[in-house]
This record gives sequence, C-alpha cells and structure tokens, in this order.
Amino acid sequence: MVNCLKQKVKIYYLLFFLSIFLINFEKVFADSNIKFTPYYILDLNTFDTIPKKYLEFAEGIDENVSFKTLSDLEWKKTLDDDQSFVNGYWVRFSILNNTKKDSIGINYSYNNEKKVFIHNINGIIEYPHWREKFDNWIDDKRIRTSYKLSIKSNEIAQVYSFFRKKPFDRYMGRDSLHRMTVSTWENIRTHQFVKIAANIATFAIAITFAIYYLFIFIVSKGNYLWLSLSLFQISFLSITNLVVGRIIGITSWLYASEFSLSLISFLFLLLLQFFRQSLNLKLNYPLLNKIFLSVIVFYILMFVLNLYSSLFWPSVPYLDLNLYPPDMNGPGLVKPKYLFIPFIILLLTSAVVSFHLWKKGSKYAKYLCISFALPFLSAPISGIAYLFYDFNWITWLIINSAVGILFLGMFITFGFAVAQQLNDMKLLALQQQVKLTEAYQRFVPSELLKNLGKNSILDVSLGDQVNVKMSILFSDIRSFTSISEKMTPKENFSFLNSYLNQMSPIIRENKGYIDKFMGDGVMALFKNSANDAVKAAIEMQKYLIQYNASSFKNKTHKINIGIGINTGEMMLGTLGEINRMEGSVISDAVNLASRLEGLTKNYKAGIIISEETYKNINKDLFAIRFIDLVAVKGKNKAIKIFEVFDADLEKLKQLKIETLNDFKKAIKGYFEHNFENSLKLFSKINKINPDDKVTEIFINRCKKIIKEGWDPDLWDGVNRLRNK
Repeated sequence: MVNCLKQKVKIYYLLFFLSIFLINFEKVFADSNIKFTPYYILDLNTFDTIPKKYLEFAEGIDENVSFKTLSDLEWKKTLDDDQSFVNGYWVRFSILNNTKKDSIGINYSYNNEKKVFIHNINGIIEYPHWREKFDNWIDDKRIRTSYKLSIKSNEIAQVYSFFRKKPFDRYMGRDSLHRMTVSTWENIRTHQFVKIAANIATFAIAITFAIYYLFIFIVSKGNYLWLSLSLFQISFLSITNLVVGRIIGITSWLYASEFSLSLISFLFLLLLQFFRQSLNLKLNYPLLNKIFLSVIVFYILMFVLNLYSSLFWPSVPYLDLNLYPPDMNGPGLVKPKYLFIPFIILLLTSAVVSFHLWKKGSKYAKYLCISFALPFLSAPISGIAYLFYDFNWITWLIINSAVGILFLGMFITFGFAVAQQLNDMKLLALQQQVKLTEAYQRFVPSELLKNLGKNSILDVSLGDQVNVKMSILFSDIRSFTSISEKMTPKENFSFLNSYLNQMSPIIRENKGYIDKFMGDGVMALFKNSANDAVKAAIEMQKYLIQYNASSFKNKTHKINIGIGINTGEMMLGTLGEINRMEGSVISDAVNLASRLEGLTKNYKAGIIISEETYKNINKDLFAIRFIDLVAVKGKNKAIKIFEVFDADLEKLKQLKIETLNDFKKAIKGYFEHNFENSLKLFSKINKINPDDKVTEIFINRCKKIIKEGWDPDLWDGVNRLRNK
C-alpha cells in the first residue's frame, strides 16, 4: 500500500514538472509565435553585416504598429516596392548569441530614425521610436543608431527593426538602408566612440592647419591661401558629412542634397588651383595648365548648378522611388563619380609632374610628389589589414583611420612643399639680388662702398663723403678722334670695349678699381700703395705693345696711350641729385693726374708720375728719371715730373738706362744755368738714342736760351703750361 502511494506521488511529480515544461514550451514557442527560421550565429569575435539570407521584410506599415500585428504579418524575403524606403518598412532576423555576454550590439549605419523590438524567451522588449532630429544621440542602451540588445548568452531571439529614409538618400542602394552590423556591445560601442573621436580629430586637425596656413599666408603670401581654403572646406565637410554633424543635429540638406556636390566641387577646384600654382604649370607646362583651368571652370559650373538645384530639395527624385529607383549614384544631374574622375586623373597627373620636376632638381617638388602619393597608400594598407584581420571592424577601423591620416598627411606635406617653394623663391630672390648687386658693381664699384664705409649700395646716400689718400691713374688713347672717324658707331664701341676689357683686369689685379670710363679714357684709383698704380701703368703699356704687334699682322688700328699718375689727399663721395647720383673724387690731386696724362703727349712719354707719387714708391722697383719742372695751367706752384720707362721697347729702355747718368748731369746743368754743357750732354745722348724725345725738347730749349739769352735772376727753369 505504501509502495503504491509512493509510486503515485512520483507520477504526480513527473506530471507536474512535465506540465510546467509544456507551459513554458508553449509560452516560448506557441504564445510568442517564434518561428524556427534560419538564425545568424554571433560569435565572440564577430563584427559582421547580417547576410541578406537571414532577413525578412514587411511593407506597408509604419513605426506605430503593435508587436502582435507585426508578428502576425506575412513576411517576405525581399521588398517588392522601392517606395517603401520612403514610406517605411520592417525587417526581422533571428540571431543566436553564441558569446558569453548577456547582450549584443547592433549598428544601423545609415538611419536617422529607428524603432526596435526583441522577441526572446523572456517575452517582448520594445525600444522606443528614436528620431535623430528630436531625441538625444545617446542613452544607456544606445549610441545614435547603435543599440544594446538584451539577448542572453546561448539564447535565440528575433530582432524587429523599422526603417525609413524620407527624403531618400540618393547615395543609397536597395540594400543600404537595412544594412546591419552585429558584434558584442563592447565592440559596437568602442567602434562608435572611435568614429566620433576620429571625426573630431579630423575636424580639429583640419581647422587648426587651415588657420595656421591662413596666418602664414597673411605673413608670407605664397600658395598657402589655396591650402588654407581647402582645409577650411575639409573641416566643413567633416562636420556636415560625418557622425559629429549628426550628433549636433545638422539638417540632412547639407549632406543628402545636391549641396554636398557643391561642397565637393568647391574643394576640388581649390585643390586644383593649389596644384596648378604649386607646380607652376603656366610656366613649366602651358598646355597642361590650360587643361587644369578647363577642369576648374567645370567645377565652378558644377558648384553653381548643384547649389541652385539644392534649393529645391527634396525634389521628386528624393520622394518618388518608383519613378527614380535607388541606384547609389548620388544626387545631381552630374553624378558624384563624374566629379571624382577628372580630379583623380589630374591628381595622378600632378604626381607625375611633381616627380618629373623633382628629378630635374626641384626641392619643393619632392614634397609635392610625396603629398600626391600619400592617398594612394591607403590601398596597400587596406590589403595588409585584410590579410591580418579579414573583413571585420578592426579592418574597417584601420582603413578609415589610414585614409583620414593619409589625407590629412597629404595636406601637411603640402605645407612643407609650399614652405620649400617659398624657401626656393627666397633663395632665387637672393641669387637674383646677388646678380643685381654684381650688376650694380659694374656701375658702382664695391671698392667705392668699402672706401665710404658702406656694406651695401642701399646704404649709400647723396652727400656721403670721406677724406682719403690715394693714387690716381689717368689713361687716354692718343689721337683717338682720327681713329674713330674711320669706324662706324658699332665698330667704335666694339673697339673701345675690346680695349677696355683688356685694361680693366690689369687695374683690378694691381689692387685698383676703375672709378670712371671717359670714352677712350680711364680713371682708376689705388688706395693701398702708389707702387700698385705704377705697376698697373707699366702692365697696361706692355699689353699695348703686344696689341700693336698683333694689330700689324691683322691690319687693324695701332694705338698708343698716355698714362699720368698722381698721389695725394682727396674727397671721395657721391655727387648728383636724389634720383641720380654717382661716386666721384674731388681734389687738386685728381686734376693734376689728368694734366700729367696730357703731358705724356708733349714729352712723348708713356707714363709720367708726379713728385708726390715718386716720393711714395719704391724707386728700386722701377726705371725712372726726372724729366722736368712744370706748373700746370691755373697753378703757380711748380712740381717735378718723372718718366717711368719700364714699358718702353726693350732697346729704347736699355739705351735710356745706359745714358741715365749723362741725362741726370744734363738736367742738373740745365737747372743750374749751365746750358752749353747741358746741350753737349743732351746732344751726346740724342746721338746714342735718337728716339729719346725728352732730350730733343731740352736740346731745343738750350739752343733757344743760348741764342736769345736769359735773365739769371728771373729764369727758374719752370715750364709753365698754357694749355690743359
């Protein structure tokens, strides 16, 4: 009896637990209407888009439908009516949470409103209808369109999601709006925060460099303006087209209408203008420059056209999808791909041109080439990321980050390129300034600046002057007028320039500089030593001997020059007026040097120096003789003059050296009134050296004095000149 009772109790317990099981089974699979449809398995490391084969669709109902009505609908594997994207539709799928988490994450990428139901063993979980314009972007179970769904580990649940895009985003296709990415909530949340942070970083970097380049442009000009404007445009695009813009609640007109194409067109025309000017296409590649200008005009037209079209948004293509089906081609009469194609072609062209200029030695083109190449590095980086991580959220994070960093890196290196270009321009300007200074030195000798104590011609002012002791050399071509009459003007200039081109280096090599070219004459100054002036004069005369020897062979003009040298104090400074001035020297010493050059004709001497010069030279270095005591016109004081005959023809020079002692005695006797004895000595010298013209002068003087007589009290032997 007891055993029978125990058996009955066991049966009752078994029936009780079986009834409980059946009740729960009915609750889960009967009352809740859960269908055993194919379900997607979410693993721990999954970050994937729900494949289309798991999706079911219900059309013709909005977000206000009850779950019971929704669950009783006939669900289909495809959408029949494209207009549902605008009017609204529901999508459901089953998912197995094969992770150790009690929740999963789902991201609805392109949505700006959302209603979600979850149906699991615990019943129905309803998420309120969220609208981007009116509701917060984040709460405890949502970050914008990313939801935290309560599905326990190893549990199967059905997820119902409402979709609507009104006005429709023409960048979308038929499967774009309901593309859903699932992973653990931690992964989804991290991904969303990284996107937001990356967006903020992109904006911050772009706007910072935009302002930085703008300030640099204000200070140093250059191509920084186009670079700055491009970065301002990118800053605006990063706000209007990325996630931060959605968070701050911008209108969809900014990113879904033709206005987005206006922004892209404006960015492209700014960048192409930067490329064009940075590569200096107008000068380096005129034909390519015209192509760039044509494309820039195209983008200007696209900017205006799309801006005008956006004023009528949303128009029929955004609302009637039966008439204008989703095609992912974007808005506008000219689709985005046709805006990108010419820009990409010209970007590649710019890379090739910059590489070519780099090879030709352009430093700034090196940075441009690197800049143009940076965006294309995203392709190999994406490939490497795929090899390591396959297509998951890490891969997309790497790709998105790489593209953003490389794109911003392009603009940073563009800045380096512009900086290098400015440096090159400054270097070129410096080189041109050096050339200009060298050109000025042809007109204004650097020695003049040194003597005035100036570092640059820019420091020279009218009236600058300094008192210096220098030696002055005057040279002049004898009988140039008669030579000139036989030549044309062109031949005259060619002849003089050829002559001066040989004489000028001789003066410079002897530490002098030419102060003035006076037609066929030269005025040179020597500050260091009177020896330098005399050496220069000797070398000039010796060169003339060689020139005349070659002129005889070539049947060209034979020339002779006379050189006069004086040493003394003089004022060196600038003369003229404020808009036209020149360096000059003022002194009796200068005038005397000019007179001495004139005396070379009278004494038939090649070089005549003054007594002051004679005192300041090393007599042992030169062949010199005293030849007269003269008083130039306008001066009462007589000066001694000396002939330097080192440059005479070798035979004439040797005869002058051999007769030098007799010449000195004859000169001394002449000034001591011993004319008859002097006449004998001069005559003796003349017989030995008939080409010594100075002896002829004194022979004639002695004969005249002996014949006409003289007053010993009045005669002083000074040759007073009546002509300059």
